[in-house]
Amino acid sequence: MTLRNILLAGTAIGAAAFLAAPAFAASNTQAELDALKAQIEALQRKVDDVEIQHGNAIKSLEERKSDVIVGLKNGRPSFKSADGNFTFELSGRAHLDWGYYDQDDNSVANFGGLDNNINFRRAIFGASGTLMKDFAYDLYFNFGDSGDEQNGVIYEAALHYKGIDGVKLSIGAIQPKLTLDDSTSSNDITFIERATAANLMTGIGAGDGRMAVGGAGNTDNFFAAAYYTMGSVGPDTGGSSLTDGDRSNVLGRVAFATSPKEGPNFHFGLSGTYAANLPGDTIRFRDRPELRVDPTRMIDTSSFAADSALAYGPELAFNYGPFRAQGEYYIYTVDGLAGSPDADFDAWYLQASWILTGESYKYSMSKAAYSGVSPDNPFLAGGGMGAWEIAARYSQADLNDSGLAIGDQGGEQDIITVGLNWYPNKNVRFMLNYLNVDVEDRANVANPNFGHDAIALRTQFTF
Repeated sequence: MTLRNILLAGTAIGAAAFLAAPAFAASNTQAELDALKAQIEALQRKVDDVEIQHGNAIKSLEERKSDVIVGLKNGRPSFKSADGNFTFELSGRAHLDWGYYDQDDNSVANFGGLDNNINFRRAIFGASGTLMKDFAYDLYFNFGDSGDEQNGVIYEAALHYKGIDGVKLSIGAIQPKLTLDDSTSSNDITFIERATAANLMTGIGAGDGRMAVGGAGNTDNFFAAAYYTMGSVGPDTGGSSLTDGDRSNVLGRVAFATSPKEGPNFHFGLSGTYAANLPGDTIRFRDRPELRVDPTRMIDTSSFAADSALAYGPELAFNYGPFRAQGEYYIYTVDGLAGSPDADFDAWYLQASWILTGESYKYSMSKAAYSGVSPDNPFLAGGGMGAWEIAARYSQADLNDSGLAIGDQGGEQDIITVGLNWYPNKNVRFMLNYLNVDVEDRANVANPNFGHDAIALRTQFTF
């Protein structure tokens, strides 16, 4: 029984007893009944006031409880305001690489023994979120590196505007969308390292932590991105010249996918970058041999005089169910300063992969690239074995040009890579790669022709 009912019942009983008493005169009965009626109404108002106060208190508690919505999807701590205007999410990734090199005699004579090492290629931690729905931000630091770990450096620090449907405008230190391989997250790439062809492209005007302003957008089948970039906020991880904020580059990428959501999907793309202001009027093309446990570069042009550089080329890919194939070909042209020669280089790769356990590859139109493999039956969850993937890649890069001085010939590199990947669940991956590396006609070393074999293992976990 509620407080209101108790009070009303008690009052009614009292009124009945009062009316039943014969001692009261008839002339006073009406007045006293009116008084009792007034008392009942006053009590009812008090009961109503109490109910309103309790209701308001309960509503206030419920509103306070829903001010912040806490989540832990895929292991990522997240916080979201009740109105959806603000979000905050912590995330990170760690890529622990071990590698072993078997060099030929010429390679040992050129570089000494390569480091059979273990180190964190990436150890990235940070936060992302939204501000008033239309604005977003990213702030990440990287403590890993090639060969040895480092003190934390800015990996990404940017503000984005997403108020236009399908469009993302960015300013700050970002990774511009250039090439198919580089647009694929490092958590999702098929091999431990990206192909040299893509690394040489991003070394000119893109790559991690690049100071940039620009944007990307997509429809159901079409993607386009364009940026103006300068130097990188961290060490130069690409293949060209020194990190310098005085750089001036423009770059862009377009892509079309026939069936990005399901069924056989063909991807056609084109990437290009132009460097108009080279630091010190020089440029340098170089890259590590698609494994960075030891940071030594096998192909390297040295720095040579240049006025500008242009690089461009096509992207092609196909995926259907558990099969995927992709390739890219890029041309790098350098305009020499007055009296200095021009130069032309090229690089390309082809790769194919198959998910043995039958999962399908996922394509993301918002970045015109592939997402990671998600096992249908995670390991130890109901007796699953996770997802297993095999892959192979052939990569070639030619950094020789007859117009350059003999000492600037960077060499021609051919790499065959075979990989086996195991995905126990969405957050963990193990990658095993075998690489056969062959380099010819490299300048500035004792033996221009050399090579090595390598075995590498990556342990990767993300949240």
